[in-house]
Formats: sequence, C-alpha cells, structure tokens
Amino acid sequence: MCFSATASFALGSVLIPMGGWCVQKAWKGEADRVEPADRPFLPLAVFPLAFGLQQAIEGVVWLGMGGQNPALMHSAALGFVFFSHGFWLFWVPFMVSVLEDRPRVRWIWRGMAGVGFWLGAYFWVPLLLHADWLTVSVQGRSLHYSLQILIAHPLLMQLGRMLYGSTILVPLLLTKHPIVQRLGWLVLASLLLTSQLFREGLISVWCYFAAVASVYVGYQFFQGVETPMESPPIQGS
Repeated sequence: MCFSATASFALGSVLIPMGGWCVQKAWKGEADRVEPADRPFLPLAVFPLAFGLQQAIEGVVWLGMGGQNPALMHSAALGFVFFSHGFWLFWVPFMVSVLEDRPRVRWIWRGMAGVGFWLGAYFWVPLLLHADWLTVSVQGRSLHYSLQILIAHPLLMQLGRMLYGSTILVPLLLTKHPIVQRLGWLVLASLLLTSQLFREGLISVWCYFAAVASVYVGYQFFQGVETPMESPPIQGS
C-alpha cells in the first residue's frame, strides 16, 4: 500500500463531515432535553472528526515534502504529532471515563487521562522550542516521524512506549461499553498489522488505520449509539 497526500486527504474528507455530524447528533441528545454535562457520548463523537483533521494535516506534510517546502512540512508535522503524541493520549481515557458508570473505575480512567496529558506534554512541548528535534522522512512508502525527547535513556524510552500503548489501548479494551470495546479491538488489530507490515512508519500508518477504524463510530451513531450501548445515567463523582 502506498500512502500519500491523496490517501490522507481522501480519508480526511470522509471523516471530517462524518465527525461533525456525530458531534451534532451527540450534542442534541434526546430531543434537546439534556444539559451539555449529560451528553456522555460527545467525547466519543469527536473521534472521526479528530482523526479526519489529523489525516488532513498529514496530507499537508506530504505536500510540504513533495514541494520542497520545509517550513510547511515542519508546521504540519507539529500538528500531526500534536494528535499522535498528545491529544489521543489524553482523549481516549477521558472519553472512557465520561462513559464509565462505576465511580472507582472512573477515577482510574481519569488518572490515566492525567498521565496521558503530562506524557503528551513531555513529548510535544519540547518540539515547539527545538525545531530540529522533529524530523520527517519517507521510509517504506510511508512517513517516519523522528522525535528527540528530553531524556533519551533506554529505560525511560521503553517506559514511554509502554505508557503510550497502555494509555490508549487499556481503557478501550477494558471498558464495559461494547461499542467502545469493539473500537478498541479494531485499534489493536490496526497496531498489530502496522507493526508487522509497516514498521518504518509505525506511528503514521497506525494512525491511518485507526482513523479508518473510527468509521465504526460514525456507523454506530447512524444506527443510534445510545440504544445498543444501553448506558445508565452518569452518576455524580
């Protein structure tokens, strides 16, 4: 499979309007009778929209690289890494915590969201201060993002990889909600496929396949996401 600006823009053009529709449907709730705080499916509805924006940004990375425009490429790469190494680390456990109706488990997901926030800041903020800490190259017909981190000790780097994977996958796979859990299995399958076939561009290609998997969220909202999930009202903290 050859990844390109066309592939990224095409996927983004599908996911952005789909995500916008999902957000609108989640916001309306049931006949507009609920308050914003009682719209627990809103964070889930953001998935296709956020993935669509991420793919559109990566399309710009491709354009900057093909057009020999390093400034455009670097700015777009920062945007892509904001999602891949920042936003998703916080948003996934946050989304699961909003849907969680078990108070103690909800606090676990909130704690993971906090870990994801600070881990994302650790990855991304230094890139704003040091332009040469982020480089992008084409390897195996996909984009390879190379990030320099503050402390490049092998043990800390391995710990960072473990936290990265667990912060995203554990909440999705261990939630009680079957739709979110199925989404987690799709994301895990995309990781396994990517690690076997596209190791050179692991982050880029995994995000691409995870974005494809987010179409499942749009499908569930089309079907009526609140009915199959059978979620009880969110209890107070």
